[in-house]
Amino acid sequence: MIKLQSSSFVFKRHARVWLNWPDAAEQICLNNATQRVAIHQHAARGLPFVARSRQPDDAVDLVPLGLRMPRTEAARSLAFCVPASVIRDVADAISLSEALSSDNNLPPRWEETLSHLQSDAERIGLTLRVYGSLAWQITSGTQYMADNSDIDLLVIPDSEEQARAALRLLDAVEKEGNVRLDGEMIFPDGRAVAWKELLANTRLVLVKTLAGVTLTSMECVWKQAAWR
Repeated sequence: MIKLQSSSFVFKRHARVWLNWPDAAEQICLNNATQRVAIHQHAARGLPFVARSRQPDDAVDLVPLGLRMPRTEAARSLAFCVPASVIRDVADAISLSEALSSDNNLPPRWEETLSHLQSDAERIGLTLRVYGSLAWQITSGTQYMADNSDIDLLVIPDSEEQARAALRLLDAVEKEGNVRLDGEMIFPDGRAVAWKELLANTRLVLVKTLAGVTLTSMECVWKQAAWR
């Protein structure tokens, strides 16, 4: 998580970020004219972008944002930066519960499996969130999902016990094979790890934060001073 001194917002990866439009139009740091048009069209509809990890050439005083384009576009992911002063609002990623109650256009078998997963997560006090293609599809009303798409899930546990219980739930759904899942577990210190890597219990895992990407030992990831 990052809070810029010039902003009252706290930015987390995958958070939804709305821009003040059209005030932000001249503040978007991106040289590609075609991509700028796509970003302008998205923002003009009042739709959010997402907070992403910082890339090496991103200015440290700007907020790094991303936009996923539909499958029909050549450039699928657009990365750009804006000053915090042009940001209107920030919200967490869409909850799985909200995604299931929306016009998501998912196959019935997928929706049934995800509904059971949502109920199981609620029983352990966990709120699952979605990002990636499903989130963009719900947000924009444009088709992003395909028959072979994954459902990207964010798992944000409060305790190690809840984290391990969540992994057991996700593992069980994966083994059923009714829907393809992917995603990340976000630990209390803000570091994110692909939960499939946690299930694989490898010695080293790829850790993502807003500041970038690093390799960290599995033992270090699970040692959290901020666990409740």
